Amino acid sequence: MKCRIRLASLMAIVALLAGGDLLACGDKFLVGSRGTRYQRPKNVRAASILIYANPSSDIASARVQSMLKREGHRAMIVTTFEQFSAILSGDRFDVILAASDVAARIQQLFAGVPDAAVVLTFDAPPKGAALLNAIDKAVEQRDHDLRTNRTRS
Repeated sequence: MKCRIRLASLMAIVALLAGGDLLACGDKFLVGSRGTRYQRPKNVRAASILIYANPSSDIASARVQSMLKREGHRAMIVTTFEQFSAILSGDRFDVILAASDVAARIQQLFAGVPDAAVVLTFDAPPKGAALLNAIDKAVEQRDHDLRTNRTRS
């Protein structure tokens, strides 16, 4: 019985002493039972995205749109070229997602426009992380192009 009491006391003392390190000064996010938030880099900005896709494709799904919204992007989905042209005449977009078979037709609309959106094409439905990385790179490219055009003016 004395052995059990001593063992329990020893375990309690070790737990109290080890727990004190968690409450020490410094980075509080290392405290046990708190999770670390992983966020996108600070230099990444939210983009306005126009998705031109067939309604039956995976890119037009609500899952992709909700993923983009969760990351802070503003996404709209259009399914016909008439809707696409009408929305482009009234709003500005940073990135346009489209299937590779219609990308040439879309790029003809932007021929000679200095602040044109970056057109991202896909052959198969893009995966989440790959899509977000491609959008981030496209936004960086568009921002760079806009800065370059401003300095030329």
